[in-house]
Amino acid sequence: MKFLTYILITFTFWGLHNSPTYAYVKDNPILLVGCTPGDDLIKTQLSIPKDKIVDFIKWDLTLFQNSFVLNIVYGESQPNTIGFKAGGQTNTYQGEFQISKREENIIYKLKSNGFQTEIVLIKLSANVFHLLTPQNQLMIGNGGWSYTLNNINTDKIKYPLPIFKNSASILKDTAVQIIYEGRTPCQDFAEENNLTVSQSCFKLKWKLILNKDPKSLEPTTYTLKRTNSRETDIAGKWKISKGTPTNPEAFILQLDPDQVNKSISLFVGDENVLFFLHKDQTLYIGNEIFSFTLNKRPKT
Repeated sequence: MKFLTYILITFTFWGLHNSPTYAYVKDNPILLVGCTPGDDLIKTQLSIPKDKIVDFIKWDLTLFQNSFVLNIVYGESQPNTIGFKAGGQTNTYQGEFQISKREENIIYKLKSNGFQTEIVLIKLSANVFHLLTPQNQLMIGNGGWSYTLNNINTDKIKYPLPIFKNSASILKDTAVQIIYEGRTPCQDFAEENNLTVSQSCFKLKWKLILNKDPKSLEPTTYTLKRTNSRETDIAGKWKISKGTPTNPEAFILQLDPDQVNKSISLFVGDENVLFFLHKDQTLYIGNEIFSFTLNKRPKT
C-alpha cells in the first residue's frame, strides 16, 4: 500500500508567492507553465475586469490527483522585457478538475469559485497541453503568445501525435494566401536545425506566408521571415501530407518537403493553430515563456 506523501510545493516563478503552498498529494503533480494572450475570452474566464489592459498572462498551473492550484501574473507589457509594468497583478485560484475522453483526446476541465466559467485543456501529449474555447476549438493566439502550456517536468518518452478531427479543415481554406505567426524558444530549435544563433538567443520570431494556386488552391510557395534571417527571407515550396508512423490520421504541413536538411514540419491542430515537430515527428516542448506554436493571422 502506498502512503500519501506530504509534499511541499514552493512556487518560484516570477515571485508569485511570498510563502509556500502545501498540498496533500498521492503522485507527482503535473506542473504546466507558459504565457498566453490576454484577450476578452480568457479575461472573462479568469474573472479579470474587461477594461483591464492585459497584453499577456503568465501561467503556473499545478495539477494534483484531482485538484489544482493556478497562479497567474498579468498586465501591461514592460517594453523590451518579458515582464510587466509595475510588476503586473497576480491572482491565485484553487479548485478541482475532471478528466474525460472526447473522441480520441483527453480533456481536462478545471472548475474554481474564482473562475466565471470552467477552463478546458486538451492534452496533446504528457508534456504539451492547449486551451480550448467553450465551443471546444483550439484557442487562437497571436504573433506574440499562444494558448499552449508546457510540462516543466518533461520526460524523454516519444509520444504519438494526437488525433484531431478538425485537422482536415486546413484543406478547406479557400484563401490564396495564409499567414501564421508566433514566437518560440530559440536554442533547442536552432541546435536541431543547424541554425547559427548566439548563446543569448532565447526566442525566435516567425512569420510564415503560405501561397496557393488561385485556381486549384493547391500549395505552391512559401515565404518565411524569422529572427535569424532578417536580411533575406526564406522561400521555397510547401505541402500538406497525411499520416505519420504512429498516427495515420495526423496532418503535417511541410516546408521544403524535398530537402531533408532544410525541411521544417508542423503538426496541424486545425486551420488556425500549428505546432512545431522534431525531425522524429514528435512535438517540441516549450518553456515558461514561449511555446512551439504558430497562430493564423486574422483576415483583414
